Amino acid sequence: MDSIAWLGMYDHVAQHAANDRLWAAIRDRLRDHGLPGVPVRVTRGWSTQAVWSHPGLLLGMICTRPWAREHPQLRLIGHPAYAGTDRPGEHRSLIVVRRDDQAQALPDLRGRAVAINDCGSNSGMALLRDRIAPLAEGQPFFGRVVETGAHADSVRAVGEGRADVAAIDEVTFAALARFDPDATGRLRVLAKTDAAATPAFVTAAEPAVATLLGTVLAQVMADPDLAGTRDDLFLTGIEAPRPDLSARIAAQDMRAAALGYVQFT
Repeated sequence: MDSIAWLGMYDHVAQHAANDRLWAAIRDRLRDHGLPGVPVRVTRGWSTQAVWSHPGLLLGMICTRPWAREHPQLRLIGHPAYAGTDRPGEHRSLIVVRRDDQAQALPDLRGRAVAINDCGSNSGMALLRDRIAPLAEGQPFFGRVVETGAHADSVRAVGEGRADVAAIDEVTFAALARFDPDATGRLRVLAKTDAAATPAFVTAAEPAVATLLGTVLAQVMADPDLAGTRDDLFLTGIEAPRPDLSARIAAQDMRAAALGYVQFT
């Protein structure tokens, strides 16, 4: 069985070269440690479900919610830290509307169309649900939900008027602001969500390999020769896995249920 590596959580086209350099540095260190079967290059063009379910996933990234709910078999290695966030290993989502939208606060969005990347996303759905649930009073809040498949597509959906609001994780938004400023230039930030753990580095490999991956990731995060690569990816370091990650996700769902807002509408 061939191993695969996937760094696709933050892999804008303009970041492909940087992710390729990052993987090459990881790959070469793993080979220096004698690990066999290390992939030459990262995998692209696969669905996230295909990646996360692959038994040969040597190194991947996964959103915390699908990890906790669907893929707990994957071993957590750590949470990347990103520039521009409040705390290392955490991020928020930016609740965005069109620049000319008249909404001034979240209650003004009642009855509007919301874009989400998918219904299982923490940054694209659940963190927004956390903010909306207290306002919904147990009733549907949004008039329509548009599932786009990706944060970047949600940005475009709002900018083009196919939806009115979306929650975009701040790392993705920063990448789009740098590499696709026309898309983000149509939007303004109305509010922010609470913070949550960043998507985790994970592996399907055995514990000893997971430990080695943690060591290697710490090395590439500190390598001065990779400073430019990390800057292109907004990376500043790596934090230890959150021991209560599954409990945090479960608590989100319990709070929404207690407020009568289980169905995100």
